[in-house]
Amino acid sequence: MKRRGMMTATLAAIPLIGMAAMTSAQPINDGELPALWDKWVAMWNGDLAMADLIMAPDYKLHMSPIGGSDLSGYAGAAGMAGWIGQLHAAINPFVFEVQVQPLFGDGMIAGRWLASGIYQGGFPGARAAPGTPVTFAGADFLRIENGKVAEYWLSADQLDLLSQLEIMG
Repeated sequence: MKRRGMMTATLAAIPLIGMAAMTSAQPINDGELPALWDKWVAMWNGDLAMADLIMAPDYKLHMSPIGGSDLSGYAGAAGMAGWIGQLHAAINPFVFEVQVQPLFGDGMIAGRWLASGIYQGGFPGARAAPGTPVTFAGADFLRIENGKVAEYWLSADQLDLLSQLEIMG
């Protein structure tokens, strides 16, 4: 597996709980993964058209949404673009920056990021005033199939964000 510019351990050694069984997907050349990651970062930075290019129509999302709602609203490229668009409306500018260069290999990507911006209002229950700066970190784990994101595991510090928005405590 390659980490931009260096050799590292394989992602196959990192257990991903709940990973769906591999299908008869076409293998991806691991050399194509950095370009897909760049599109992923562009999407999270507001280029919502990227969702149609990189998200499999039936991708599987693994996360615990704030408020505990079901994940059906995030389905498909339109759901992903809608979710990101809502974040950009509530936190603007919304800046998604890579903290640690991602790991690429075995058709998977693992990347650590930091999101920041200025809260504009709109989160239910938030007592933070519009204009409040917010920053939170997370990691994305992507399984690529047929050149698109087939599964997405999100691990974000939601408690930190909720605290900054004065939703808790």
